[in-house]
Amino acid sequence: MRQLLLSELLGLLASTATQTGVAWWIASQGGGADLAAYGAVAALCSLLAMPLLSPFGDRWPKQQLIRLARTGLLLDALVLALLAWSGLYNLALLCVCSVLATLANALLLPVQASLLPELVAAEQLPEAIRLRRASQAIGGLLGPGLSGAMLAFGGVSQAMMLNVFLFGLASIAAQRLKQAPFAAKPPASACLLRDIAAGLRAKWGVTLDRWWSLTGALMMIFLLPAIGMLLPLRLQSLQLSALWFGACGAALSVGLLLGLAGLADALIHRLDRVRAIGVAVALCGLAVGSIGVCISAPGLLAIFALIGLCMSVTQLVGQTHRALAVPENFRARMAAGQMMIAQLAGAIAPAIAGLLLLHWEVADVYLCLAAGFLGSGLLLLAVPELRPFLRLDHEQVKNWYGRRYPEAFAARR
Repeated sequence: MRQLLLSELLGLLASTATQTGVAWWIASQGGGADLAAYGAVAALCSLLAMPLLSPFGDRWPKQQLIRLARTGLLLDALVLALLAWSGLYNLALLCVCSVLATLANALLLPVQASLLPELVAAEQLPEAIRLRRASQAIGGLLGPGLSGAMLAFGGVSQAMMLNVFLFGLASIAAQRLKQAPFAAKPPASACLLRDIAAGLRAKWGVTLDRWWSLTGALMMIFLLPAIGMLLPLRLQSLQLSALWFGACGAALSVGLLLGLAGLADALIHRLDRVRAIGVAVALCGLAVGSIGVCISAPGLLAIFALIGLCMSVTQLVGQTHRALAVPENFRARMAAGQMMIAQLAGAIAPAIAGLLLLHWEVADVYLCLAAGFLGSGLLLLAVPELRPFLRLDHEQVKNWYGRRYPEAFAARR
């Protein structure tokens, strides 16, 4: 597990640094229209790639797939660095690089998401998830900060070279991964297309997970532009440098770490899991609206820290239950289905943000996103069977999806 977490930390450090550098590069050279187009292309490509490549995660050794994907991301970082050093800004070429990275991530992310239950026993999974979230938060903390500093003091080309170095470290760490002690058996089906169909059918057939995923995706449509593509435009409207862009991403990760360090658990214990989600969603929505109102750079950092804290609550509530509830030989495909829905939200989000920018200033767009986020958060609390599911203990929830919805996982001829 330590080897996996180190690989994930270094990989997230590299990917967040790359996202920060590329987003600032596009915002500076092409503006909001190019940012929206770039984000939509990446999300749509991932929407197609996730289900098509996800069966490999349940069939092939997960460690080999992680190594292959990390190598692909390193090559993509090299291409971006060459473009930056040549001084060539071309949106089409940047989109091609985004497609290459998306294909590598379509192999990598479902495997990483489904591997943790195979590395530890069921009773250790909650602590393992907490450690994973902490390592991811550290990567998210350092990545934007390093990239923002490099953009401010060295420029885009130096930031892209930093990304090559970071992806190189992540690739080296991936080579040290070993066989999982609780590895799941591969599915009996020999047909790749049948596996793809089975994974999508299972994701849709589990009513609880379907509506949980859809309402979560709706919330992401309003949250992602607020903390992503719109942030460079908001900071530039306040005449703030790229250093503050990296600092906002770092503040988000600080909030996540504070939540994982105990604040999220305290809130969940004092209220309960469902009420804790409600409070976190309400505070997060108000914070998103505050980004459009706040004109103080330190104030923006505090807002992003609050958003990170709220995200830690929503991530911890139900993560262990959902991981244990999935039948073992469907983990990668169910994880890919979750990511596919998230990528659909990621494809829609920049388009909606771009349309709003045609009619309003960026500060007003933030207020619209906050209203949408709060409205979709109310739908999350109405998900069928959510409350009784969250009351189950870890032994009761193991393979719960398979027992509660056996028809979703039944083999079809």
